Amino acid sequence: MFSLVAGQIGVVAIIAAVLAVVMGSSGAYAALVGGLVGVLPNYYLARRMARRQRGATPEQALHQIYVGELIKIAFTAAMFVIAIKLLNVNFLIVVLTYIATVAVNWLAFLFADLGESPREKNALKT
Repeated sequence: MFSLVAGQIGVVAIIAAVLAVVMGSSGAYAALVGGLVGVLPNYYLARRMARRQRGATPEQALHQIYVGELIKIAFTAAMFVIAIKLLNVNFLIVVLTYIATVAVNWLAFLFADLGESPREKNALKT
C-alpha cells in the first residue's frame, strides 16, 4: 500500500518538474496542490489499513475499510474545496494532476501479483 503512495509521489514530482519547465512556478505549484489532494488521503487510508486490529472478524475489518474509505473521500473533497477557495492555482492543472495520482492506483493492478494470498504462500513454505 505504501509503495502505491510512493508511486503517486513520483508521478506528482515528474508532472511538477515538467510544468515548472513549461509553465514556470505557477504550473508546478498547481501540480503539487493537485498531487497533495490525491496523495494525502491515500496515505491516510494506507496508514489506517496498516494498523487494523488483530483478531477482528471479517465483518469488522470490512466495516473499518468502508469507514476509512468514506473518511478518505471526505478528506479529498475538503482538500478540493480548500484548493478552490483559498489557493490561487490553475484548477485544471490541480484536477489533472489529481487524476494522474488516481491513475497510479488503476495502473498498479497491471503490476500487482494478485495470485496467491500471503497466508497461502506462507502455508506452503511450512
